[in-house]
Amino acid sequence: MQFTVDQLTKNITNVDISEILTCWRWKVADMKAVVSISCLGDIFFLGNDDNLYWLQTDTGDLTKIANSIEQYQQFLGDEEKIDNWFLPLFIGELQSAGKTLQENEVYSYIKPPVLGGEYSIDNIEVTDMSVHFAVTGQIYEQINDLPDGARVKIKFE
Repeated sequence: MQFTVDQLTKNITNVDISEILTCWRWKVADMKAVVSISCLGDIFFLGNDDNLYWLQTDTGDLTKIANSIEQYQQFLGDEEKIDNWFLPLFIGELQSAGKTLQENEVYSYIKPPVLGGEYSIDNIEVTDMSVHFAVTGQIYEQINDLPDGARVKIKFE
């Protein structure tokens, strides 16, 4: 199944960006704009330094991926980068399993991998963007400074 970048990302025209970033401010304070949001609930940012960054909500990592918006747009024609950033094969499997997204929804882990959840179709649910970003942001903020393998008790506000 082939997907376009538009099919692998969300239309963010009607998304309250400020709201969805509330629980991630601690991590993305140096970002000046959201460029796109993937169907898997990751965010691509334009940084204050004009580089492009990828926030992976399954790992909590913020990674520089391009030196400019123009370079990022060029990379969107690179099949390997598309496969890495947007996981089109996994999206196809989710859709085949009957998990389809509405306008303000993304795929989200039921039990996040960082808490022992599996990278599997059965561990993914369709979730409102606001809920997805609030939950993942709170989890990663609370475990940010903990060593791998530390026992945690997550509290949500």
